[in-house]
Amino acid sequence: MIFHREWITHYFEKELRKMARNQKSWHKAVTVGSSIATSLAVLVGGSIFLGRYLDARWGTQPWFTLILMFSGLVLGGFYLVITLKGLVASDD
Repeated sequence: MIFHREWITHYFEKELRKMARNQKSWHKAVTVGSSIATSLAVLVGGSIFLGRYLDARWGTQPWFTLILMFSGLVLGGFYLVITLKGLVASDD
């Protein structure tokens, strides 16, 4: 009976440690995901607003909007790759 009780205690301690690790990884994933989403929204949205302003000012519609929008998408993609590489490297 004592062996059985020790085994159960050991099992639950192991499971509690696993749950704590999973909660930390979940929190980290939500933090990184919201950071990526916010950065992409700011990069693309900001570049579109800046492009529309420049197009209206100089009468070059839609060129600045398109160029800056695609630039924002490319920069956002680079940010996404760099952030995910850093996340994978920190998990090792």
